[in-house]
Amino acid sequence: MTSIYFEDLSERYNCEIEDLRTDSEGKDVLNKRLLEKRQSFESLTPMLEEAPEMVASALHGAYKFNDRQILGRASNSVSGLEGFPSWAEIERTLDIAPWARPLIDLCLKEPDGEAFLVTSVVLEWMLTEDIRRPYAATESDDESDDDSEDLGDSGADWMSTQGFDDIER
Repeated sequence: MTSIYFEDLSERYNCEIEDLRTDSEGKDVLNKRLLEKRQSFESLTPMLEEAPEMVASALHGAYKFNDRQILGRASNSVSGLEGFPSWAEIERTLDIAPWARPLIDLCLKEPDGEAFLVTSVVLEWMLTEDIRRPYAATESDDESDDDSEDLGDSGADWMSTQGFDDIER
């Protein structure tokens, strides 16, 4: 189970990666777009706190994960609150691609850089491991088992109480 913080960011991060993946003709352009994002990374750093999923996509593919337990615990936490791991804790459990080091260094110069880096690692892990909240699927399953009145019937009943005749009558 993940925190609401990471659940929300994860959805947005996944959408961001998908948006980068293809062009208007349906061609796979993910690598080209990621390279462009990495080249303009410094201009993205003001968004570290406001839109971390937009900036984190530049680090897509940068990490190899060696300790899934710490990532699992991190995914249950919230940035800025107790229990959120430090960058140093997370970093020592990763293999980081050499091309990502200069981007990480830029982040570390920013006030929210360490928290952003932890967030980026967790988002990437959730994407690559396809981590989801266990109860997310069951909530939608429960809706399909709902015994409440059909929406169409409810609408027809409401219209009738408003003085409109049922079309089928």
